[in-house]
Amino acid sequence: MRITLFFVGFSVLTLLNSSCRNPNQYQKQVKELDSLKVVLQEAIVNFNTIDSAKCVEVYAQQFTYASFIKSNLKDTVSMATAEQLQLFYSVGKNLVNFLVMSPDWKDEAKQTIKQLTDLSHDLKNGSLEEETVFDFVSEENRHANKIIEELKTNTELMRYSLDVFSKSLPVVQETVKKLNNGALPELVHPDIRKKPKKH
Repeated sequence: MRITLFFVGFSVLTLLNSSCRNPNQYQKQVKELDSLKVVLQEAIVNFNTIDSAKCVEVYAQQFTYASFIKSNLKDTVSMATAEQLQLFYSVGKNLVNFLVMSPDWKDEAKQTIKQLTDLSHDLKNGSLEEETVFDFVSEENRHANKIIEELKTNTELMRYSLDVFSKSLPVVQETVKKLNNGALPELVHPDIRKKPKKH
């Protein structure tokens, strides 16, 4: 009887041990997630180099001067001036989009880092069902890369827009002064609000 009980107990322990998940079996996926998190953190740091307060002031100038010129310019201007004005007008949309969407992009990036961290932790602990692992890793990988690309694209776009603004500003201000007796109008600070989502 004792032999039988011992054999049964030994068999149960052996079965339990063999059924335990090996936390090391997902080392490749863990390394992939951790590397992705580093790339995302770098993208956030890079994105944060764009000064939002400066963008607010830049947009106030862009909006004020562009509006004034469109309302008051009646005569033709030189080709060079027209090109600078067109470039100046074009950055307005980029500035608005950045100022409206920037908080959402940052929040989503932070949330994605948390998700990558949590998933990596779960893989290290072997706390996920094997059949769900690759779907989770694939989905987080796809989502993280989307956020990384979004941050990179908009960082580059804002740097370009601010550069265009700076280069075209002297011509724009000179044009405004000619239309306004040598003076620049008081800056208007438009109310920039995100449109509510439709349900």
